Amino acid sequence: MIDSHCHLEMAEFETDFSDVLLRMSNRGITHAISIGSLAQNERIEKTVEIINSYDFIFTALGVHPKSLYKDLPDIFKLFEHYYSANKKKVIAVGEIGLDYFMPKKNLGEVKTKQKELFKFQIGLASAYRLPIIVHVRDAYEDAIGILKDYVKSPDGFFGGVIHCFSSDDPAIAEEFIKMGFFISFSGNITYKKNEGLRAAVKNIPNEKILIETDSPYLAPAPFRGKRNEPSRVSLVLDTIAELKGVERGKLDALTVQNTVNLFSLNGISGFYPSVAYKIGNSVYVNLTNRCTNRCTFCPKYQNGKSNFNVRGYNLKLDKEPAVDEVVSSVFRYYDFKEVVFCGFGEPTLRIETLKSVAKTLKKIYADIHGCSDLKIRLDTDGLANAVYERNTVPELGEIIDSVSISLNAQNSEHYDRICNPQILKKRAKAYDSVLNFIGESKKYIKEVTVTAVDLPGTDIPYIANIAKKLGVDFRHRKYNKVG
Repeated sequence: MIDSHCHLEMAEFETDFSDVLLRMSNRGITHAISIGSLAQNERIEKTVEIINSYDFIFTALGVHPKSLYKDLPDIFKLFEHYYSANKKKVIAVGEIGLDYFMPKKNLGEVKTKQKELFKFQIGLASAYRLPIIVHVRDAYEDAIGILKDYVKSPDGFFGGVIHCFSSDDPAIAEEFIKMGFFISFSGNITYKKNEGLRAAVKNIPNEKILIETDSPYLAPAPFRGKRNEPSRVSLVLDTIAELKGVERGKLDALTVQNTVNLFSLNGISGFYPSVAYKIGNSVYVNLTNRCTNRCTFCPKYQNGKSNFNVRGYNLKLDKEPAVDEVVSSVFRYYDFKEVVFCGFGEPTLRIETLKSVAKTLKKIYADIHGCSDLKIRLDTDGLANAVYERNTVPELGEIIDSVSISLNAQNSEHYDRICNPQILKKRAKAYDSVLNFIGESKKYIKEVTVTAVDLPGTDIPYIANIAKKLGVDFRHRKYNKVG
């Protein structure tokens, strides 16, 4: 387990800190994220001391909406100072957000100031390419409006979590999830009066759930009213597992993987960031960030910046995963029907790894479920034959059930202009190679779909007709819609 949100720097932990960590270890909590506050008089130096003393504790940096601070330039100066000195341990900007739980006197003025602070710190997250940890209380409408603008911002969205979720309205959780946010639950989900919150968690996808304590606050039942601590995150996990009817061990592993995926945490034994992520009933595999093309429309490279975030998942790989790392990451998810080799790179550039992973996944899935219903799909640029100078389709056909091939152009000239193929010696033949790959796929793979992005100058009906002539399906893709 990982306690994804606590405040270990606070004075409440001064007298028995080592005992707190021991209890945490004894209950199976391997890591924690202790929030670092850049507000006035909120012990940031203590947070830095903790993260530099314990390799299993990370932090985030930000100013809570109700905390005191000097001014926005001062927050920037402090963030830069502490982040630059602790980059490996600072994993997010947070906690930041809106909190309107207060007397109505001067509430309008307070709201304006909180929104300014929130937007400023979102800007920090974009500039430093970090996810955000969001605090929202009695301010969901305003928070959703601000976050929608952030997600659409050309500066980039790098994921985030709505910490200590407290709404009993499933529609609010759904809004956050649509934007790509994770939802984190704390001890308040165990309180007798919070039936609505317990009902809400049942509708949230397992792959979007994090667990936390927010300690020393919000101790779960039966410890309510006492000081909370990271060891009690296990009670949050127990409650959610029971509510969702999920085996505790499975949910434990999945919430760890979710936390690793969101914050790109390295060094968590057996868990690998950026490798596998789930959308709907499919698990997507990210084998490489290398590509056969450098397309002008690729969302990785927009506005002069690189952005590897898809639906709240950061797909920037520190290294290309081995077969066992991919398999481990995929089977953190336990309710899927399809595995898609896609990610933010061309999967066929690692064709041997792709084949080994696919075969292993099918075998394990059959052993677990007693059937061979797992579907394997490949999303590709269709240039594998040009790369390897052989027909790769027959070997792919042995393991792939369906393939989606990006054609994107009505002729070779347009293809070279918008897709910028990186197989330089064969540049002029790239388009013909894709067409050949489509034709070969029709012979060896059950389901073949040609796709094209609706860019200016791209003749979508013409490309659809090419697909029809080749006897394969066609899908029209919207520009800048990923995942």
